[in-house]
Amino acid sequence: MEAIFDRAGRVCAWMRADVIYGLNGRAVAFVRRDSIYNYRSRHLGRLRTGYVRDGRGEAVAFLKGATNGPMKPVPSISPVPPIPQIPPVPPMPSVPPVPPIPSLSWSATSWTDFVSA
Repeated sequence: MEAIFDRAGRVCAWMRADVIYGLNGRAVAFVRRDSIYNYRSRHLGRLRTGYVRDGRGEAVAFLKGATNGPMKPVPSISPVPPIPQIPPVPPMPSVPPVPPIPSLSWSATSWTDFVSA
């Protein structure tokens, strides 16, 4: 599993294949192409060049090695990943909106608010 870091460099989630897991190991979202959806089929944002971006193109979180985005903080030492639960079957995703131009700014939206939308 690969750690996802918030704008402060703290691990906020984990990613394995195309599934994003919360810190407790529960699947919270999935990725199709570069679009991120919750399990209610709502489009949350995009995953591009290692940055998780909101609907305005601003960065919410990042993976190690992310490029072409805002300045990254020094990531914290990753804790041991949780044992992931079996994710639900992803619903048919909605048609994603036209992607905005990626910004070099951090979003005011927290990771928790992003995945709770």
